[in-house]
Amino acid sequence: MIGGWWVDSYMFKAIIIGGTGATGKRLLDQLITNQNCDLVTSIGRRPVLDGKKHDKLVDIVVESLFKMSSTEKYWKDNDVFFNCIGTTRQRAGGAKEFIAIESGISNEAAKMAANAQIPHASLISAEGANHKIWAKDWIHPLLYMRTIGQKEQTIISDHSFDSVSIFKPGMLIRLQSERTWFEKFSELRGSGLRVDTLASAMIHDAERVKLGRVEKSHQYFIGNNDIKSSLEL
Repeated sequence: MIGGWWVDSYMFKAIIIGGTGATGKRLLDQLITNQNCDLVTSIGRRPVLDGKKHDKLVDIVVESLFKMSSTEKYWKDNDVFFNCIGTTRQRAGGAKEFIAIESGISNEAAKMAANAQIPHASLISAEGANHKIWAKDWIHPLLYMRTIGQKEQTIISDHSFDSVSIFKPGMLIRLQSERTWFEKFSELRGSGLRVDTLASAMIHDAERVKLGRVEKSHQYFIGNNDIKSSLEL
């Protein structure tokens, strides 16, 4: 059911990068169980669903996400491209590597999606992200916000998507077995956003776009409350 209307006359296909991340896992699970989603394609360096197979899943594992040309045929005939890729400077191995993953890989994937004429792109950013922020590599908070802002630009600039949706959450509750004390505190206070709720909002938005119920070509969902409220549209 979408926005109070029963819908059974449409199906959509989705392709995702970042399907092994905290939000990407939840998004993938929900897409597979969504009766209106016909097929899900994951492009990544590791198998999703712990390597398990599913009739609705095409799981493409590549050696490097910086070279996606070998995956070209899998991008065709999809209705929505979900970018759930995400890392930290520490996990990436440094500032240069962090930028290469968040902005560089996102740009390569956006090119693949645009070349395949996928009409809708949906991306996870962060509240406060801005590609115009002044930042030095050694000032991590500003570098993070600038880089994630550059990540947004990969689906905004120079690509021919009919519609773009950017989700800019605040504190995320990752629902992992080992959560930080701050995540636990945020969930207790109700100030954080569960990653499964974020995934639901992204799918709900993609369905509304598919049904032609979104008038704006560029949508921004800024902050956890705005993202939660979008589920009621």
